Amino acid sequence: MIRIKAVDAQNIFDVCKLTTNQNGVGTTMEEYLCCNAISIAEAKYYPEMHPNAIYNNNVPIGFFMYQRAEGQADTAAICRFMIDYRFQHKGLGKKAFAYVLRGLKIQGVKKVIIMINDANKIAKKLCLSFGFQFTGKIENGEYYYELEL
Repeated sequence: MIRIKAVDAQNIFDVCKLTTNQNGVGTTMEEYLCCNAISIAEAKYYPEMHPNAIYNNNVPIGFFMYQRAEGQADTAAICRFMIDYRFQHKGLGKKAFAYVLRGLKIQGVKKVIIMINDANKIAKKLCLSFGFQFTGKIENGEYYYELEL
């Protein structure tokens, strides 16, 4: 069963150990995104960032962080979404992503934006399968997609 929990003192080390690197060794910059530790550090300086652990049956399997500005509470930008290499290709990413979107909708979010490296074909396929549309915006090599909830 998928569940989401905010990153806190109890789970921060487990979340920082998660990696998309196939050799299991985390690096500062992974293939398509920065490591979870950098994302968590970034959230300490930007209060509109919300870092979260993704669990499956009480086992940490992934991480996501979204940005929600006070003045635009109906919009959330998913800045990071990752599933650890050990749990990829098992359908958990799709289940987790659906859970994240449902949670954002419950919080009153009406529009979700996500930025994807164009070379990340798996992330692009996942987002398109949920109905995300390319906005035409490209910034720092990331393509912007959005979804109305």
